[in-house]
Amino acid sequence: MEKTAGILILDDEENILETLKRLFFKETFSIFTTTNYQEALEALKKEEIKVVISDQRMPEITGVEFLKKVKLECPDAVRILMTGHADIRAAEDAINVGEVYRFINKPWNKEDFKGAVCQAVDHYDLVIQNRNLFEETRTKNEELEVLNRKLRDMYEVQKEFTSTVSHELRTPLASMKVTVDLVLSGEPGELNEDQTRFLMKTKNNVDRLTRLINDILDLTKLESGKTQPDISINDLTQTINEVVEIQELAAKEKGLYLRNEIEKRVVNIPFDVDKMHQVLSNLISNAIKFTETGGITVSCINCEKDNCVKISIRDTGQGIKQEDMGKLFQKFQQLGDPRKHIGGTGLGLAICKEIIQCHGGKIWVESEINKGSCFHFILPVQERREG
Repeated sequence: MEKTAGILILDDEENILETLKRLFFKETFSIFTTTNYQEALEALKKEEIKVVISDQRMPEITGVEFLKKVKLECPDAVRILMTGHADIRAAEDAINVGEVYRFINKPWNKEDFKGAVCQAVDHYDLVIQNRNLFEETRTKNEELEVLNRKLRDMYEVQKEFTSTVSHELRTPLASMKVTVDLVLSGEPGELNEDQTRFLMKTKNNVDRLTRLINDILDLTKLESGKTQPDISINDLTQTINEVVEIQELAAKEKGLYLRNEIEKRVVNIPFDVDKMHQVLSNLISNAIKFTETGGITVSCINCEKDNCVKISIRDTGQGIKQEDMGKLFQKFQQLGDPRKHIGGTGLGLAICKEIIQCHGGKIWVESEINKGSCFHFILPVQERREG
């Protein structure tokens, strides 16, 4: 079996070197022994040496001086000093100058000596392995940073493209809507039942596409930071009441209740009224959309301990499957069974999340199948916007 690079031993006594050769004869690492320190230094240049063992007292050089040279020539090699004398100064020099791994006193026990050297070999291997892992990790991190930069650049291009295309689509869609509305009004001439039905489908699709484009533009602006919320101290209770009043008709049409449960001690807090209208309208309309019996409760409490206000929109609807929970708040993810063709752009919750985060808040959901869902979000009492 070919032996790996291993141990270099320097000692001025040939019989000790022969003993050590026999001691490590069956090991997987090779043993290079010499009585000449210059020959030992040359071996360091030619071979991969993991452990260097040197006697302290030799004719031409001390062990500490030799190990100091080893440190300069081969800093990774583990250094061991052998001494048969109680030389405290040599020990201090070995620690301070040679940075020895350990001392071995003469006369030594064979098994102890062998164990110490094998341990030193393992120490060397571990240090090199850790260094290689660190370098691999550093290289991978650099590669990931390059990829992240590319992804960020691509994302910026995509956002710019999306924004540009959406803006360009607005004008022809507005023209189509005006034209369809004009024809439906009957001004150019009366329509039969089929014509009216087809035009209504066209109008609904134009309206849906317009909502999608507006949502895309809203989300793109929020993500890019181009739209900053106009935050000032406002009455959250009033805002909630306004949105609930607007949504009441839609709830009543489905035979649902829509009620408020707002604590009297809810304080005025900093928020953008228009953006908060958008969040509340989105969450309440979603709750109405996915609720067939029962209703929706909007609650608001003052969490003094956490220095925030908590708003919850709870429904008695169909609930959300556990495996679908992770899809919420992501772009173009729609709730419910797609076979039921429930309308929506799939961007509403993503927009809500961006708006709440812009306010320095947090939004999340709790849900159980056939028992309804509850969307919560918190807003700080003191302003702390992201970014």
